[in-house]
Amino acid sequence: MYTLQAGEHVHCLDVLKVAFSSDTAGKSHDCAFLLEIWDRGALLQTSVAIPEGARISFESIGDRVAAQVVSCDQDSYGFMVEVAVGESSWFPDGYTPPHVIWPT
Repeated sequence: MYTLQAGEHVHCLDVLKVAFSSDTAGKSHDCAFLLEIWDRGALLQTSVAIPEGARISFESIGDRVAAQVVSCDQDSYGFMVEVAVGESSWFPDGYTPPHVIWPT
C-alpha cells in the first residue's frame, strides 16, 4: 500500500450526495463528482455554486464528516469546489473512494 505524505493530493473518482445550507432554500442538496482527495480536504465538481465558508456534509458517506468550502470557482461544466475536512481520519483511514489513482 502506498504511504501518503501529509497534504498530498490523490486523483480519484466517486459521486457523492452533498448537503449544505442555502440562504434561499434552507438545506440544499447536490450530487458532486469527487475528483481529488487528501488527508484534510477534497476537490468536488458540482452543478450549483456553494458559497465560500459554507459548511457541507457528505450524505452518501455519512454526516459525521465535517467540511467547509474553501473556494468555489465556475468552469465550463459547473463549479469546482475545494473543501477543508476537519476529520483527521478522513482519508485514507475513514473513507477511500472506489476509484483511486495512487501515486507511483
